[in-house]
Amino acid sequence: MNYEIVTLEERLVGGLTVPLSGNRITRRDLDLVNFTWDRYRQREDPRPRVAAYVKQPERGVAVLGYGAKALDDVVPGDVFTRIPAGRFARFAVSGKPYDLLRTAWADVVRAEREGRITRNYAFDLEYFDDPSSVEVFVSLA
Repeated sequence: MNYEIVTLEERLVGGLTVPLSGNRITRRDLDLVNFTWDRYRQREDPRPRVAAYVKQPERGVAVLGYGAKALDDVVPGDVFTRIPAGRFARFAVSGKPYDLLRTAWADVVRAEREGRITRNYAFDLEYFDDPSSVEVFVSLA
């Protein structure tokens, strides 16, 4: 498990939205997230893919799409979310495409279980810059 504590500047993520059934992703949510990613990929947008998971009072929401520097970068009809600046744990994994995201999230769970990080579950980000690597950022308490 390889991770580092970083401070991120504010981020905007635009794309398609997925309502989650709680503040953590369930198996049902995962099916809907995968379906929405498939729909997003049909656009053939050349920008790197980004996923933002945001906690709301009773449930969470995911925005699946792309990073935006300003509101003008958001495609008309898409939604966007703002991730405030803050402290995050960054987990980076590279290798076989099938295992990347699963491995990164397993590392997050392991780091939390071992007491190395304390998450606040407010914001999580996934960056897919190329098919052989992924970065996961989880907000810290």
